[in-house]
Amino acid sequence: MEDFSAQERQTHDFAAQTTATVRTVCPNAPGFVADAATHKNVWKATVATPGDKPVVLTVGGRRLLKLKVSYECTASARHSFMLVEKSAFILLPAKGSEPLVRLEYLRHPHSDVPCCHLQVHAHRDDWTFAMTRDGVGSARREVARRASAERAPQLSDIHFPSGGPRLRPTLEDFLEMLVHDLGVDHTEDALEVLEKQRAAWRSDQVRAMTASLPDVAADVLRDAGYTVTAPDDGSIDPDRQAWLTRY
Repeated sequence: MEDFSAQERQTHDFAAQTTATVRTVCPNAPGFVADAATHKNVWKATVATPGDKPVVLTVGGRRLLKLKVSYECTASARHSFMLVEKSAFILLPAKGSEPLVRLEYLRHPHSDVPCCHLQVHAHRDDWTFAMTRDGVGSARREVARRASAERAPQLSDIHFPSGGPRLRPTLEDFLEMLVHDLGVDHTEDALEVLEKQRAAWRSDQVRAMTASLPDVAADVLRDAGYTVTAPDDGSIDPDRQAWLTRY
């Protein structure tokens, strides 16, 4: 049986980091827990609060919002790293069950929705009017047959693309938006912590993108005055470049 101890350590570290991130806007937030299991040599893990309990957010000391954050992780087939398979950042009113907004990532979406997308739960007549026609240009059945649906279309049915697998917004971006645009209460060092963790995330993404596009990276380095020598076998697995065209 394959050894997944490295991925399990990474996932526990990731849960601790997620706890630290969320506590910038809610110091008494419940800690995030990593729960991993292996079945038929397939390793999977989740990172969430116990019982998926939401985090309560305050504005001026008043409990106004709830935040739910969750991740589903898998093991990379190429190296001993864990990968985020799914993530969801869901903002809700403090006393309601319907989300205000959702930012979700699906590494392998089951339909042609964007792999990273934003869904806004709101209403505007102009959107409803535009969405009450059969969207015959769409491959999605529910869009192509919208005019005959038994419910009014919702703005939350629209999946706004949000950067794809490599350039998607992070939890840090989502939380900083809540601070700047809604005035959510936060710790004194919140923005500094969020900036530091955002920089680490983006640095990791640059490494991954560089590994998938070595020719582009080499050209940039040569333009900057570096000497770069290509290896004898410079072939790249096409799967590593799939993110370039992902919707």
